[in-house]
Amino acid sequence: MIERITNSQGTSHESTEDPFNVLQKTESAHIAVTSLFEKAGGPTELLASGKIRPASILYMAYWYHRLRNNQDERSNMRDALFNYLRGSVRDPMQLADTLFASADIRSTCTEYVEQLMAPARTIDLVVVNETKPGEKSVLTYSRDAFPKGPALPGGFIRDEDEDNELGVSGDVFAALRIAGDKILGAGAAVRYERKTDDRGREYFLVRGAADTPAVRLHAEDEAGYRFRENVKSVLRPSDPRHIVDTIGYTCELIGEPEKDLSWRSKADIMSQESSTGGFAFGHHREIVAHITARTSVEKERELKEREFVRGIFSEPLSSYRSLRARFETNHDSVDTSFPELFPVVDKLLSESFTDDINELCRTTPIIAGIRDKMVISLRHVSLKNRTFCPYLPTLRAIAESIAFFDLVARHKKGFYESMPKDAIVEHNPAKTPHASYHMYRYKYRYDEMMGMVPHEIVIPSFEELSATNLMQVRAVPIRFVGLSKDFLYVDEFEQSPEEFFMHDANHSWRMIMEDRKAEEKYGRTREQLIEESATFSKEYLDHIKIRKSDTEEQKELKKLKKIILFEIVHEDARPFLKDVIGSYIQLKEGSPVPFEVPHIDTQTGYMDVVDTLDTGISTLSYVRNKLQHGFYDQVDAQLPQIVGPQYRTAAWIAKAAYEMLAELGALPQKGADLDTDGRISYEWLLKRTCAAGPDNIHNTDFTDPEVEKFGDATDRLNPKRYQA
Repeated sequence: MIERITNSQGTSHESTEDPFNVLQKTESAHIAVTSLFEKAGGPTELLASGKIRPASILYMAYWYHRLRNNQDERSNMRDALFNYLRGSVRDPMQLADTLFASADIRSTCTEYVEQLMAPARTIDLVVVNETKPGEKSVLTYSRDAFPKGPALPGGFIRDEDEDNELGVSGDVFAALRIAGDKILGAGAAVRYERKTDDRGREYFLVRGAADTPAVRLHAEDEAGYRFRENVKSVLRPSDPRHIVDTIGYTCELIGEPEKDLSWRSKADIMSQESSTGGFAFGHHREIVAHITARTSVEKERELKEREFVRGIFSEPLSSYRSLRARFETNHDSVDTSFPELFPVVDKLLSESFTDDINELCRTTPIIAGIRDKMVISLRHVSLKNRTFCPYLPTLRAIAESIAFFDLVARHKKGFYESMPKDAIVEHNPAKTPHASYHMYRYKYRYDEMMGMVPHEIVIPSFEELSATNLMQVRAVPIRFVGLSKDFLYVDEFEQSPEEFFMHDANHSWRMIMEDRKAEEKYGRTREQLIEESATFSKEYLDHIKIRKSDTEEQKELKKLKKIILFEIVHEDARPFLKDVIGSYIQLKEGSPVPFEVPHIDTQTGYMDVVDTLDTGISTLSYVRNKLQHGFYDQVDAQLPQIVGPQYRTAAWIAKAAYEMLAELGALPQKGADLDTDGRISYEWLLKRTCAAGPDNIHNTDFTDPEVEKFGDATDRLNPKRYQA
């Protein structure tokens, strides 16, 4: 898609949006691909337009070399690259062979794919139809572009999907929007409705100008099924062009499909004759299998958890007061029944007996024993003739369960094979892949937080929470802790289930500490602080919400404002208060900040936590460095959904900060320069944005012109010192 964008000097140029990956032009692998493509007579405009993506070529090269012991799969990958290039160059097979034989590409494709490549978020629709009792059929269409073949209707999630008339999540609305486009072909005539069926079940409807055909999505199916590919653990690529991260939604077609759509039986799709079930994409069969096999019990469980969690985001203050009233009525007993946690308990129990874990327990009996202890804990917090889901015991049982899944996930990666067997293990991720960081450093903080419940309400959840969700609930003492069965890429690292859990617990602990400081500093009671923060956060988050009517520049500036806000109230854990945000946008570099490192006594082997000081970094420099150096996504695969790559420069960040300070009516901090209007000057904010940043893990060849002009002589501060 060709867009008009404006660079920091104010001039306009054309750029092509690449929905899968945005590569820096100085990336060596990109240069190697481009050079070989040009030598083969390939038109360079194909690379510039995004029709041929160097990232996709590198992905295919990665799989070609990884599958070197499987000649059939290797031949399939060679055919895939041939078909991808066909029609673009004179001899696509020769170019495919040349690309696969290139030493430059072979030496860089593995590192690129496994460390830098990230997917864009998409939607796939499983439209079901009961052709006869007990037999399901799925609506498909035939792709006429590579890779060709039957596929599920699908498309990309857009920024503006959050702003919808149904009041549903952006992902669900994207599913309805894509259904209107890909299934109904409704175009601008599309209509969205929210209704209730004869059984009292809520559903969402999308239709065109006529009443039929229409597509219906039930509220109980809002969770969908997420297929997120971990490139290191899959045996073959689901899509030869890129890593997959999609949500599959089940819905129903009312009326007859368009002529280019057809029904395929589930039995045909699940046939063993083809590894992909005849689909152009391998993950489509897995999505169909999971969605059509999901039981009503599973749907009900997921719906209950989702309704509880989303209700908190919708009304954080009233939700908090309602939960606090429950505990107060029971004299703040930590054994107060908290049935809202049962869906998590139930999911942990069912996920403990999947085929892969059952097989692992058969081959490694000690893991079966550990699972048994976990199961006992989970079953005893869900006794129906005693206190059902007593709050603190249930939290502890969930934490024990996550420790079990962490054990399984690390075992699959071979982590324990090289671990010392006769001594205490000192975890250091800088030297040992997948070693604990948050668990090793901050376990005591989680233990302290468990002593603060129920005044602090901790809610572990499998629900995927966005940055907006976390900011929506920042005002109240409800602390969400994320749950996962496997490794997730979070904050520069692949985090294991327990690491992810403790990462969120650490964020929560720091927020509690900052809230306590704010009560004292601003002379407010806890309830006053909560109410003021809840009122302001709702107003400001609504102000920076992306609207359909926004221009591209307005959308990207709002995304930058959201990232700046997220840095302050979540990453830095500051209270969501107008004065606090205005102050921390102006935070200068160079001040001392407390930092903890574990210290091992060489005489006794015991560990202590050493409190030390590091040199502080300005808020805006942190924002710039995180956006440019792979904190939220990967350096050479920057996701436009976070912030468009072309807007991740110091100039745009400073512009967003300048607008925020005006919107907040912020008072200048000591040392801030003012412009002729008496406002904190853009140039002064630009210098804060260009100041020395953290010791980034992922480097980039991108050169920010403003940093070259205004940056400090010191490039980086705060090296990640793991041991004192």
